[in-house]
Amino acid sequence: MYVKENGGIIATIDAELKKRIKENGGSVVSLASNRIVLESSKT
Repeated sequence: MYVKENGGIIATIDAELKKRIKENGGSVVSLASNRIVLESSKT
């Protein structure tokens, strides 16, 4: 997975993909209630 090797921030609304990105050290940008939300990794 690209994020695991290189890090980064990914924009997505797919719940499974968001979970996998966070597990591999990446961050997710998503939209919620007309706001942009940055969800950092679990590490």
